[in-house]
Amino acid sequence: MTSGVGKALATLLLVPTLSIAESWDLHALMQGMAQVPASSSSFVETRHIALLSRPLELKGSLTYERPNRLSKHVQSPFDELLSVDGEAATLVNKTKGEQRFVSLREQPAIGTLVASVRATLAGDLPQLQRHYRIEFSGPREAWHLRLVPRDARVRGIVDTITLTGTATHLKQIEIVETTGDRSVMTIVHDGK
Repeated sequence: MTSGVGKALATLLLVPTLSIAESWDLHALMQGMAQVPASSSSFVETRHIALLSRPLELKGSLTYERPNRLSKHVQSPFDELLSVDGEAATLVNKTKGEQRFVSLREQPAIGTLVASVRATLAGDLPQLQRHYRIEFSGPREAWHLRLVPRDARVRGIVDTITLTGTATHLKQIEIVETTGDRSVMTIVHDGK
């Protein structure tokens, strides 16, 4: 009889553990992202700009390396590399032969935009909360993170940034500007 009681007690103690392990929320997402040391993927970005008669499509690759290195290499229709390491950003347009350096501390609007992706990939919730009001929804297989800038200067440029993904894979980034222009970046991991 005690073995039956012991089994029942063990089952009751195990059920809450399973529920906690399977729970999915913003904190679980950030904890999962914080476990990824590096990632590399390709992307297709479509920019919808009012001044253009049709959307502009960019193709290239994204790489992230913990703790704070991020690069976006546009390979088509031009060759441009944006590299962010710590508080410094470098933009090299190989097509035009131009190179620019930007301090993210001196350009807080750019720093805030970089933080939306970098802090998400790093699983750095305090950093995201510092720059954005956050709305999180969806299951592990199809989560959505809607970010609204806190800084008035950034809000003057960007209305919202919406990131979507599956588990620890970022799948899409949509940036809606206050002008109505928007860009949608679809990210492909290992051909998926």
